[in-house]
Amino acid sequence: MTVFADRVDAGKQLGERLLNHLAERNVVVLGLPRGGVPVAAEVAKALDAPLDVIVVRKLGVPYQPEVAMGAIGEGGLRVLDERIVAQAGVSSAEVSEVESRERRKLDDRVALLRRGRTRVDLTGRTAVIVDDGIATGATARVACQVVRSLGAGEVILAVPVGPADVAERFDEADEVVCLWAPGDFRAVGQFYQDFGPTSDEEVVSLLDEAEQRMRRRVRGGATAPVVHGAEAEIEALATSLETPDDLNGLVERLGASDLVCIGEASHGTHEYYWWRAELSKRLIAEQGFTWIGVEGDWPDCWRINRWVRGEEHQEFDAWKLLAGFERWPTWMWANEEVAEFLSWLRDWNLSRPASERVGFYGLDVYSLWDSLRIVIDWLTENAPDAVDDAHQAWRCFDLYAEDPQRYAWATRLVPRSCENDVVGLLVEVRRRALATPEGDEWAFNALQNAEVAAGAERYYRTMVRGDRESWNVRDTHMADTIDRLGAHLGPEAKALIWEHNTHVGDARGTDMAKAGMMNVGQLLRERHGLKRVALVGMASYAGTVIAASAWGETEQTMEVPSAAAGSHEELLHRTLQHPAVLDFTDGRSGPWLGTRRGHRAIGVVFNPAREIHNYVPTVMGARYDALLWFEHASALVPLHHERAPEEPEYETGPTGY
Repeated sequence: MTVFADRVDAGKQLGERLLNHLAERNVVVLGLPRGGVPVAAEVAKALDAPLDVIVVRKLGVPYQPEVAMGAIGEGGLRVLDERIVAQAGVSSAEVSEVESRERRKLDDRVALLRRGRTRVDLTGRTAVIVDDGIATGATARVACQVVRSLGAGEVILAVPVGPADVAERFDEADEVVCLWAPGDFRAVGQFYQDFGPTSDEEVVSLLDEAEQRMRRRVRGGATAPVVHGAEAEIEALATSLETPDDLNGLVERLGASDLVCIGEASHGTHEYYWWRAELSKRLIAEQGFTWIGVEGDWPDCWRINRWVRGEEHQEFDAWKLLAGFERWPTWMWANEEVAEFLSWLRDWNLSRPASERVGFYGLDVYSLWDSLRIVIDWLTENAPDAVDDAHQAWRCFDLYAEDPQRYAWATRLVPRSCENDVVGLLVEVRRRALATPEGDEWAFNALQNAEVAAGAERYYRTMVRGDRESWNVRDTHMADTIDRLGAHLGPEAKALIWEHNTHVGDARGTDMAKAGMMNVGQLLRERHGLKRVALVGMASYAGTVIAASAWGETEQTMEVPSAAAGSHEELLHRTLQHPAVLDFTDGRSGPWLGTRRGHRAIGVVFNPAREIHNYVPTVMGARYDALLWFEHASALVPLHHERAPEEPEYETGPTGY
């Protein structure tokens, strides 16, 4: 029997029932995500009341999780059924463990749906909890308990449909309002013509609309002005960016995260490198960030790490140290902007105890042969009986004269690879490294180089297939390296990640996801939660950039054309006309943050005449948490020029970008 056309229709009918019933009460409408929110949105409109979500998690008995021993809500709230806890013999440590696990899930869910909004205060108010229907009622029961504990003066559960005895089931609510309670109730969906799933994006959009409606609400006869259009949304978010002091608000907000990824729209722009350095300095000095991971090779960056921590090569300055970067494209790290930052970082470190010094690490996968050499050297000194395994892997690769392209094509033409040799080496190095004293830096270095060798072998082997899997291999390796570093450096460590926008901006906010591609920003959000991870992008309208015309060629200073019509960059230029910080703390479904437009991405190879192909379709609010915007950008300053290749340099960049 169909009673409601869809959830909107159900919400309108429920709103009409409640309108006179709740007149003159101070009401907050709370939707149970996801299906309850479209119903709640219509109720909130009818009552002219604020709309919010009530996100709860059940605490299940450890050995019988379907049995609830309590629940948690936002703000650290916990409700326990002490009778169940005692009967089940659950210890306080077990309760804490269950709560910790469920709290992480709850925090992720809240961050996803609220997008920076604060929870509506329920103190002393009438809280109307709305769902699209009641079946078992387990979630609604927990929600009533949580809302009561959050200070609501009155709790009303309101649903369009439920079983005949629904009103008698809920002692937790002061009142239950149910439009339709038939005796033959079997499932909520049977009473809807359209009972399709509700998406997270729809929930966020409804919350945004409700927030705008409340801003327009008449108070004292005056209607607050409402902004319309993408330009108005940009103007509302933007603050001027002229000096490092203009980063104050962003620095404060990013300090609450453990992993802050700072992107760049090219690998050759002065403004991106300089402002990334300034933001990083402040996050290190003011917010306690303890290590930096970059889109660079592990061996090269390990040398930098030892230098900035005052442990090796102290006779060098940063400029001489960076001269050791030899793999193309050297300008990515051997440039004036990086040298100046590393000089600052070393001075900062040397003024502090060794245990408080900030590290600098490479996350990338390219250094196959260098990493194999380092593994062999470590095993020779620390586990000479295992050196034969390392030489076996080396002999396998040695056939290809340290040319990854030759190795990759050989594996495509002949069904033999070095995979088993390098994986066997990794297993052996792991075993030996784990047997060393905790905190052994050289053992960790050897282990990571073995991980790089294994990752590089797989990367080069997949690269020649011409599909996009090599991109995923590389970004998964970088995300895994971040996690290994986090585990090695301890739970108090906080990381800054420096990579291109295409790596740090969540791939799910672009068309990359449809192509089956993932990236570092997406993986970190999925693994660690939205609350712990912050993603910052960069963009500019026009200027100059350092890049090459082909893979392996000498770098050039190239003109960056004015941004394409209809792109994010063109819209930002037209609206702002000045550098700015845009912090996406509020709702993200508006006409700019929630709309897909092209977003420019320049790699190490660039052709200004064909730059229309350098735009990635992007929903800005889904891809980043903040954006640094520059009107005019200039080329960075390399420390030395690339040598002209003696023979063709084969591309080892990931397929699909």
